[in-house]
Amino acid sequence: MRSAPYSPLSRRSPVLVLAAFLAVLLFGCREGATAGTEAGVGSKPEFRLKTMDGRTLGPRDFPGQVVLVDFWATWCGPCQIQARILESLHGDFKGKVQFLAANVGEDEATVKSFLQKKPFPYPVLLDPEDTVSSGLGVYALPTLMIVDKKGKILYIQPGISDGPTLRQVLVKAGA
Repeated sequence: MRSAPYSPLSRRSPVLVLAAFLAVLLFGCREGATAGTEAGVGSKPEFRLKTMDGRTLGPRDFPGQVVLVDFWATWCGPCQIQARILESLHGDFKGKVQFLAANVGEDEATVKSFLQKKPFPYPVLLDPEDTVSSGLGVYALPTLMIVDKKGKILYIQPGISDGPTLRQVLVKAGA
Protein backbone atom coordinates (compact mmCIF):
# COMPACT_ATOMS: atom_id res chain seq x y z
CA MET A 1 0.00 0.00 0.00
CA ARG A 2 1.46 3.35 -1.04
CA SER A 3 1.11 6.36 1.14
CA ALA A 4 0.35 9.76 -0.33
CA PRO A 5 3.42 11.84 -1.09
CA TYR A 6 4.33 14.35 1.60
CA SER A 7 3.20 17.87 0.84
CA PRO A 8 4.08 20.74 3.19
CA LEU A 9 1.07 22.65 1.84
CA SER A 10 -1.38 19.94 2.91
CA ARG A 11 -0.07 20.19 6.48
CA ARG A 12 -0.51 23.95 6.46
CA SER A 13 -3.98 24.00 4.87
CA PRO A 14 -5.92 23.96 8.17
CA VAL A 15 -3.70 26.74 9.49
CA LEU A 16 -4.23 28.83 6.35
CA VAL A 17 -8.00 28.32 6.47
CA LEU A 18 -8.06 29.32 10.15
CA ALA A 19 -5.95 32.40 9.45
CA ALA A 20 -8.27 33.46 6.62
CA PHE A 21 -11.34 32.97 8.81
CA LEU A 22 -9.83 35.02 11.64
CA ALA A 23 -8.89 37.80 9.21
CA VAL A 24 -12.51 38.04 8.05
CA LEU A 25 -13.74 38.14 11.65
CA LEU A 26 -11.23 40.79 12.68
CA PHE A 27 -11.45 43.03 9.65
CA GLY A 28 -14.99 42.41 8.42
CA CYS A 29 -16.25 42.62 4.89
CA ARG A 30 -14.44 45.24 2.88
CA GLU A 31 -15.43 46.86 -0.35
CA GLY A 32 -12.34 49.03 -0.53
CA ALA A 33 -8.70 48.44 0.22
CA THR A 34 -8.63 50.37 3.46
CA ALA A 35 -10.75 50.65 6.57
CA GLY A 36 -10.63 54.23 7.72
CA THR A 37 -12.52 56.15 10.30
CA GLU A 38 -12.61 59.76 9.14
CA ALA A 39 -15.25 60.59 11.74
CA GLY A 40 -12.99 60.60 14.73
CA VAL A 41 -13.64 60.07 18.37
CA GLY A 42 -14.91 63.32 19.84
CA SER A 43 -16.61 64.58 16.67
CA LYS A 44 -20.38 65.00 16.35
CA PRO A 45 -22.10 62.85 13.72
CA GLU A 46 -24.72 65.09 12.11
CA PHE A 47 -26.20 62.65 9.60
CA ARG A 48 -29.81 61.60 9.20
CA LEU A 49 -31.05 58.83 6.92
CA LYS A 50 -34.39 57.52 5.71
CA THR A 51 -35.65 54.52 7.68
CA MET A 52 -37.45 51.46 6.37
CA ASP A 53 -40.70 52.83 7.81
CA GLY A 54 -40.34 56.21 6.06
CA ARG A 55 -39.02 58.34 8.91
CA THR A 56 -35.68 60.18 8.84
CA LEU A 57 -33.39 59.48 11.80
CA GLY A 58 -29.83 59.88 12.98
CA PRO A 59 -27.89 60.19 16.24
CA ARG A 60 -28.85 63.85 16.67
CA ASP A 61 -32.52 62.84 16.93
CA PHE A 62 -31.76 61.34 20.34
CA PRO A 63 -30.26 64.21 22.37
CA GLY A 64 -29.04 63.24 25.82
CA GLN A 65 -29.12 59.54 24.92
CA VAL A 66 -26.41 57.04 24.09
CA VAL A 67 -26.75 55.94 20.44
CA LEU A 68 -25.19 52.86 18.85
CA VAL A 69 -25.09 52.78 15.03
CA ASP A 70 -24.29 49.50 13.27
CA PHE A 71 -23.17 49.97 9.63
CA TRP A 72 -23.95 46.70 7.82
CA ALA A 73 -25.04 45.01 4.57
CA THR A 74 -27.19 41.96 3.80
CA TRP A 75 -24.35 40.14 1.97
CA CYS A 76 -21.85 40.58 4.83
CA GLY A 77 -21.42 37.43 6.93
CA PRO A 78 -19.58 39.13 9.81
CA CYS A 79 -22.40 41.73 9.89
CA GLN A 80 -24.83 38.96 10.76
CA ILE A 81 -22.57 37.80 13.59
CA GLN A 82 -22.41 41.39 14.85
CA ALA A 83 -26.21 41.68 14.64
CA ARG A 84 -26.61 38.66 16.95
CA ILE A 85 -24.24 40.25 19.49
CA LEU A 86 -26.19 43.52 19.29
CA GLU A 87 -29.55 41.79 19.65
CA SER A 88 -28.51 40.49 23.07
CA LEU A 89 -27.20 43.92 24.10
CA HIS A 90 -30.37 45.60 22.83
CA GLY A 91 -32.43 43.64 25.35
CA ASP A 92 -30.05 44.46 28.20
CA PHE A 93 -29.81 48.20 27.37
CA LYS A 94 -33.40 48.81 26.25
CA GLY A 95 -34.44 52.29 27.34
CA LYS A 96 -30.81 53.27 28.02
CA VAL A 97 -29.33 53.08 24.49
CA GLN A 98 -30.90 53.87 21.12
CA PHE A 99 -29.80 51.26 18.56
CA LEU A 100 -29.79 52.04 14.83
CA ALA A 101 -28.83 49.71 11.96
CA ALA A 102 -27.53 51.67 8.94
CA ASN A 103 -27.57 49.53 5.81
CA VAL A 104 -24.79 50.51 3.41
CA GLY A 105 -24.93 50.40 -0.39
CA GLU A 106 -28.13 48.45 -0.98
CA ASP A 107 -31.53 49.42 -2.31
CA GLU A 108 -34.67 49.40 -0.18
CA ALA A 109 -36.13 46.30 -1.87
CA THR A 110 -33.03 44.23 -1.08
CA VAL A 111 -33.05 45.33 2.55
CA LYS A 112 -36.81 44.76 2.87
CA SER A 113 -36.47 41.22 1.53
CA PHE A 114 -33.65 40.48 4.01
CA LEU A 115 -35.59 41.95 6.94
CA GLN A 116 -38.60 39.76 6.19
CA LYS A 117 -36.40 36.77 7.03
CA LYS A 118 -34.20 38.36 9.69
CA PRO A 119 -35.87 41.41 11.28
CA PHE A 120 -34.02 43.88 13.49
CA PRO A 121 -35.60 44.90 16.82
CA TYR A 122 -34.62 48.55 16.21
CA PRO A 123 -34.82 51.08 13.33
CA VAL A 124 -33.07 50.26 10.06
CA LEU A 125 -31.63 53.26 8.18
CA LEU A 126 -30.83 53.27 4.46
CA ASP A 127 -27.60 54.63 2.93
CA PRO A 128 -28.04 53.18 -0.60
CA GLU A 129 -25.37 55.35 -2.26
CA ASP A 130 -22.82 55.05 0.59
CA THR A 131 -22.99 58.83 0.96
CA VAL A 132 -23.13 59.02 4.75
CA SER A 133 -20.97 55.97 5.45
CA SER A 134 -18.14 57.03 3.13
CA GLY A 135 -18.35 60.58 4.51
CA LEU A 136 -17.79 59.12 7.97
CA GLY A 137 -14.90 56.99 6.74
CA VAL A 138 -16.78 53.70 7.03
CA TYR A 139 -15.00 51.46 4.52
CA ALA A 140 -15.35 48.08 6.25
CA LEU A 141 -18.45 46.25 7.37
CA PRO A 142 -19.56 45.87 10.01
CA THR A 143 -18.50 49.14 11.62
CA LEU A 144 -19.93 50.22 14.95
CA MET A 145 -20.23 53.78 16.17
CA ILE A 146 -21.23 54.68 19.72
CA VAL A 147 -22.26 58.26 20.42
CA ASP A 148 -22.25 59.40 24.06
CA LYS A 149 -24.93 61.45 25.84
CA LYS A 150 -23.19 64.67 24.78
CA GLY A 151 -23.63 63.72 21.10
CA LYS A 152 -19.95 62.98 20.48
CA ILE A 153 -18.47 59.82 19.01
CA LEU A 154 -16.90 57.79 21.80
CA TYR A 155 -16.20 54.64 19.77
CA ILE A 156 -15.94 53.86 16.08
CA GLN A 157 -14.55 50.49 15.10
CA PRO A 158 -14.53 48.38 11.92
CA GLY A 159 -14.92 44.63 12.22
CA ILE A 160 -16.77 42.61 14.83
CA SER A 161 -16.93 44.11 18.31
CA ASP A 162 -17.50 41.63 21.14
CA GLY A 163 -20.24 41.93 23.74
CA PRO A 164 -18.05 42.60 26.81
CA THR A 165 -16.16 45.41 25.04
CA LEU A 166 -19.42 46.98 23.86
CA ARG A 167 -20.91 46.77 27.35
CA GLN A 168 -17.92 48.65 28.76
CA VAL A 169 -18.10 51.35 26.08
CA LEU A 170 -21.88 51.77 26.48
CA VAL A 171 -21.51 52.21 30.24
CA LYS A 172 -18.65 54.68 29.69
CA ALA A 173 -20.91 56.56 27.24
CA GLY A 174 -23.50 57.00 30.00
CA ALA A 175 -25.87 54.05 29.53
